[in-house]
Amino acid sequence: MNVLQEIKRGVVKATGSRRPENPSALLRNRKPLNYRFKDDGYIPNHPSWPFVIYKGVVRLPGVTRPGGNF
Repeated sequence: MNVLQEIKRGVVKATGSRRPENPSALLRNRKPLNYRFKDDGYIPNHPSWPFVIYKGVVRLPGVTRPGGNF
């Protein structure tokens, strides 16, 4: 067994998670949130491209807060 396969097996054993059988079943249609920022001179912004966020686009079974409890 190569090293990569051993690492994958160790991660599955430690976390109990593995690649889903049907990944497309975990996706949801969502409208993106678009944000545009003024140029402050410190961070480069593209004048035509917004910052895009897709909230809740991935359904995680059994997980209520995917980012953890902070």
